[in-house]
Amino acid sequence: MNAEKNDAYQAHELLAEAERISAVLAEHAARHDRDATFPIEGLAATIRSPINTALLGGAAGDDAARAPCSWLTFGRIVALLARGDASFATAWLMHQGAMSVYRALVDPGERSRFEQAIRRGAWVGNALSEPTSGNMFLVPRQVARKAEGGYRLTGEKRFVTGCEHADFFFTAAVCDGQPAFFLLDKDDSIAIEPVWDTLGMRATRSQIVRFQGTLLPESRRLAVDPTAPNPIPNGLGWLSVGIAEAAMAAAGAYAKERVLPPGDRPIAELQWVQFAVADMSLRLEAARALAMRTAAALDAGDPSYGLLQLQSKVVANEAAVAIATSALEIAGGAGYMRSRPIERHLRDAMSGPIMALSGPAIRDIVGKALLGVA
Repeated sequence: MNAEKNDAYQAHELLAEAERISAVLAEHAARHDRDATFPIEGLAATIRSPINTALLGGAAGDDAARAPCSWLTFGRIVALLARGDASFATAWLMHQGAMSVYRALVDPGERSRFEQAIRRGAWVGNALSEPTSGNMFLVPRQVARKAEGGYRLTGEKRFVTGCEHADFFFTAAVCDGQPAFFLLDKDDSIAIEPVWDTLGMRATRSQIVRFQGTLLPESRRLAVDPTAPNPIPNGLGWLSVGIAEAAMAAAGAYAKERVLPPGDRPIAELQWVQFAVADMSLRLEAARALAMRTAAALDAGDPSYGLLQLQSKVVANEAAVAIATSALEIAGGAGYMRSRPIERHLRDAMSGPIMALSGPAIRDIVGKALLGVA
């Protein structure tokens, strides 16, 4: 019982911290979206915050007794950050996924060194996506040549979120004919090409990263298990849940403040607006419930979490797009203006379905799995 109370108290603390950071993010989100600049306020806040290492648990000092947070708590943290700024929440989630693989380092000394750096606030860029990889981001095609101490890679990775602030990169290449994964220091052989100018998620700064004869040290090789739990597939559905929550809140606030003559009655009293908000709620609750079920499966070690993660992402992606679209319809021309966040929520929501794995790729996997097709 005491353990349960401690877990609940820890979750309460972490979620309160995420709420605080979400408010900071929301204050600056419109500016960073407009200028396509990285939310440095969020970066500064999270690397000093216990949420940054919540999945690792405590290691020293006051945190020695802190156990890793649950996957449910982690998902709720992602959603809270996404309500404040979906771009930063996406960047932070990618960092969390790349950061977590340090445990797979083959060399125990390197594993200890990376953990210490991460606990000090180091940022890790997820540099896996290649120009032609599409949804197959765990299947590299770029070949690294054998060299003293490891391999050397010349090539580029795309959509590397928050890469300009990375201290390390998680990347992959074909080594001796097999896919291999590495954690690298950012050094002079790694260049960043600023190309990010997009419809939505404009503040993620997901640039091209070029490797120019970069050494992939054998000591930094990772024994990655692609089927093991990872923050990214668990968190992608929660990202869309957070966007949907923000869009629905903005629509509700507008419906209560916007009045129509005669009588200056708020449009919240119009039946079509009430129906629209009710539909938003149905979609949001369904998406949130599936995300919670997925997290519960992860926490219980239930192998069904693999398919559930995929299903949760699709449901949450589509719910966020539908809810943000409906919010724009309620707000009309006012919602189309950059002075309100609704149009940003819609653009951010539309990013979800095209993030790997995309909706069609997921439907292909899930359909085959359910039908027993190889």
